[in-house]
Amino acid sequence: MGLNEGKFTANSSFHTISASGMTSCVRNVYFILSPTSVIIRCTYISLHLSRYCIKRCERLPDMSGSYNIEPLAYKLNDNYSSEKNNDDIRSPEGIDVKVPESNGTPFRGMGKEELLQHSSKPFWRRLRMICISIILLGWLALIITVVALVLIYPKCKSPDSRSWWQNEIIYRVYVRSYKDSNGDGVGDLDGVTSKLDYIKDLGVGVISLSPTFEDDGNDGDFHIKNHMKIDDVQGGDDALQRLITQAHGKGLKIILDFVPSHTSDQSEWFQWSEAAKFRNDSYRNFYVWTETPTNWKSVYGGDAWNTSDVRTGESYLHQFLHNQPDLNLRSPQVKDELNDILVFWLNKSVDGFYIRNSAYLFEDYDLRDEPKLQNAAGDEYSDYNHIYTKNLPEIYDMFARWRTTADGFMNRVLMADPDPSSSEKEMMKYYGHFQRDGVQLPIRRRDLAPDCGGQCIKDYVNGWMDNLPAGRWPTWSLGDEMTPRLATNHSESFIRCFSMLTMLLPGTPVLYYGDEINMVDLSMSTSETSRKQPMRGLMQWDDTPNGGFTNFSTPWIGIGADHQTNNVKNQSAKGDSLLSFFKNLTTLRSEDTFRIGDYRPAIVDNSVFSFVREFDGKKGYLVAINFGNTAQTRDYTTAHSTIQSKASFDLTTGGSQSFDSDTDVDTSSLALGPMQGVAVSWDYVAKEL
Repeated sequence: MGLNEGKFTANSSFHTISASGMTSCVRNVYFILSPTSVIIRCTYISLHLSRYCIKRCERLPDMSGSYNIEPLAYKLNDNYSSEKNNDDIRSPEGIDVKVPESNGTPFRGMGKEELLQHSSKPFWRRLRMICISIILLGWLALIITVVALVLIYPKCKSPDSRSWWQNEIIYRVYVRSYKDSNGDGVGDLDGVTSKLDYIKDLGVGVISLSPTFEDDGNDGDFHIKNHMKIDDVQGGDDALQRLITQAHGKGLKIILDFVPSHTSDQSEWFQWSEAAKFRNDSYRNFYVWTETPTNWKSVYGGDAWNTSDVRTGESYLHQFLHNQPDLNLRSPQVKDELNDILVFWLNKSVDGFYIRNSAYLFEDYDLRDEPKLQNAAGDEYSDYNHIYTKNLPEIYDMFARWRTTADGFMNRVLMADPDPSSSEKEMMKYYGHFQRDGVQLPIRRRDLAPDCGGQCIKDYVNGWMDNLPAGRWPTWSLGDEMTPRLATNHSESFIRCFSMLTMLLPGTPVLYYGDEINMVDLSMSTSETSRKQPMRGLMQWDDTPNGGFTNFSTPWIGIGADHQTNNVKNQSAKGDSLLSFFKNLTTLRSEDTFRIGDYRPAIVDNSVFSFVREFDGKKGYLVAINFGNTAQTRDYTTAHSTIQSKASFDLTTGGSQSFDSDTDVDTSSLALGPMQGVAVSWDYVAKEL
C-alpha cells in the first residue's frame, strides 16, 4: 500500500516516508498517545523539527492501547557507500529515497529512555517552562480582560425583592356600610364575601376591614369587649373564617384592625381591674390608675380622668371617651395579653393588622402635668402640648415587639395610623427606631386643601419621599372612614389626577370603598363620637331604593342622594367612567416597571408634577400630571437622560388634550390640559460604555 502525504499506511515489516510526509504527519498529529507518553511526544517532535530527517517508523501498541513511535534500523542496499553524500538509496521495496546528512543529528534513532534523558536536560526543561508560562499568562490575560469588561460594562440590575403588601393596592372597607347579607340593615362580613369578585376585578389585592370585634353595644367602633371574638352583628367568627378562606382562594389578603390602646369599660379585663383590692392582684394595674389626677385632657373634651365608683379614691385614664379606659402597656401582663391577641388571629390565617390610635399607646410614667401652648387661653385639649400623652418613644418598642410576633408567621404585615398632626420626620420612626424594625406601612391620613395644586402636591409627595429611611416603603392614602371623601372637596378631574399619582408612584396606595365611583359625604349632622359619620354612607351598588346595599327598609345609615345615577352598575357600563379609569390604572400599575422600577423625579413645578419609572430591560415610563388650572406644555427630554423624544401613549386621565394610541407622543413638547395627566412609555435602551 502506498503512503499519502500526512498519513501512515502499514505494509509489511518495512515502511517508507517522504520528508514532506513526515513534516505533515508531525504537523497534523495523527498519533493517539497515552497520558504517560505526552512528554515523549512533545520532546520527539521538538527534536526532529530541528532538521529534516528520513526514518522509518512503526506504530506499536503500548500497554494502554495507544501507539508509540519506534525508529527502525535503516537497511541500505549493497551499493551504498559511506563516502557518498546525498546518493540515491534503494529500499527493499524499490523506492528511491534521498538520505539527508546525519551530521549534527544526534537524536536520530534514539529509543524512549534515551529521549527522556535528553528531555531532562536544563535547556529542554527551560524551553518547556517558557512555553507553559506563555500559555498560562495568555489565559490569565484573557480572564482578566473578560472580568474587567464585565465590571466596566453597565449591568442590568436585579429587581429588589417585593412582598405582596408592596405590590398590591389596599382596599379599605367600612364593613357596616358595604353590603348587608342577612337583611337586618347592617353590613356584615358575609356581605363583603359576596363582593369579592367585584373587589378582585377592581384590581386591588388587600382588604382592610374596619373594627368588627365584639363591642358593648354603644354607638362607636372602639368600644371593644373582646378582641378575640367577632361581633354577632358582623356575622361572628365563622363569617370571618369564610371570608378569609374565599379571599385567599381568589388571591386576596385580609387585614384586621387592632386596637391596643383601650377597651370598653364592659370588658372583663376592666371589671377585674376595677374590682382588684390588693396590690398583688394580677389585674390591678391592667389599666392606668391614680389617686392624684393630672391636668390631662380627653381628645373629645373634658378631663382625661374618671373617678371609679368601686376603687375608692382612684381614677382611671381615658384619653378618648369616659367608657373607654386606657390599657397600661407598661404592664408585662398587658403586653402578653395583646401579643396573644395577635397570635390568635394569625393562627386563623389573618394576613396582617392595622394598629389604630397608635400614637396613644403610652403616657408619662411619672404622670406629670402637660404644659400649655404659648398664648393658649382656654382649658381644652387643643390648648396643651401633649408631650406626656402622645407619641412617647415607648410606642416604637411595642411596634418592634409586635413586628417580631408577626414575622414569626410568614408574609404578614403591620400597618399603623400616625397622629395626623405629627411631622413627617416623626412619622418615619414608625418604620423602625434604634435599629429595630417597626411597622411596614405607616398610613398617613390624606389632608389636602380643596384648592390643592402643583405646589401642594409637590409638598405632599416630597414631604414623604425626602424623609423616607433607606429600604422603607411609602404609602399613599386616598381616604378612610375618618377623613372627608375626596369627591366632597375635589373635582373628578382632580381625583383622576391624584389617583394616577398615588397609583403609579412607588409605594402602597390605600383606596377607600366608594371612592372608585366618586361617592361624596352624606349631608347629615352627627356627633364626632358616633359611628354615624358622613364619609361612611352605604355603598352604591345600583339604582334601587337602598342602592343594592340591603332589602331592609331602614338601613343603619343613609345613602348618597345621587345613587340612582352614580353607582357601580351604571359606571361599569361606561368605558370613560371613573370606575373604568380605576381599573385601567390598576392594570397599568401591575406592569413590572411600576412594581419594581426606580423612581426618578422629572419636571416638578407649581403646576406640573412628573416622574419617570424605569428598570433595566423593561419599558420606561413618564408620568406627567398637570395639577394647574391652565394648559401646560413642557420639554420632558431635558428632565431625565432616559426619556425618549418619541413615546407610546398608555393612559390619560381625560381632559382637553387628546391622545391616540396609534400616534407617537412628542415628549419634547408635551401639552396637558388643566387637571390632566398622561402616562407614556418607550422601549428599553441599553446603556453604552
